[in-house]
Amino acid sequence: MTTRGGIGETPLDRLRKHYERTRKRCTACGYVDTDGRWTAATTGSEITYEHVCPSCGYADRIVIQT
Repeated sequence: MTTRGGIGETPLDRLRKHYERTRKRCTACGYVDTDGRWTAATTGSEITYEHVCPSCGYADRIVIQT
C-alpha cells in the first residue's frame, strides 16, 4: 500500500494542508493570502481549523465534530 503524505503525517495534517492549498481567499475582504497557514486544535470532541486573515483579521474557522 502506498501513502501520499509525509512520514508520520496524520489524516488531520493532510486535511489542514488541503485547506492551506484551497482556501486562500478571505471570505470577508477578498484578500488572497498565498502564504496562509491554518492552525488546528482539538478538544477531544471536536477539531477546529482556523486561518486569520492578515489583511482584515477575520478568522475563518472550520469545526468538525468527532
